[in-house]
Amino acid sequence: MISADAPIVFAKACEIFVHELTLRAWIHTEENKRRTLQRHDVAMAISKTDMLDFLIDIVPRDDVGKPSALRKTEQISPEAQYYYQMQMQTLNQYVR
Repeated sequence: MISADAPIVFAKACEIFVHELTLRAWIHTEENKRRTLQRHDVAMAISKTDMLDFLIDIVPRDDVGKPSALRKTEQISPEAQYYYQMQMQTLNQYVR
């Protein structure tokens, strides 16, 4: 048995996780000057973020490439960085 609040909290945690992954993938999309989020962008977001290492085995290897080469710190555009910071602030309001 679980409390009635547990599914609500779990659903919110899943929503925040998917939103975070999408934002990180979108940053990669904008770096490549595209407007369509692709599977490769999600794979790159996972390979560049240490927090998402647990997904490395789930993402197909051909999409990820060489992890050591992908973990280089890359500069992101100021617009993407601003958008990401604004979204994180919004998410933090929900968590509190």
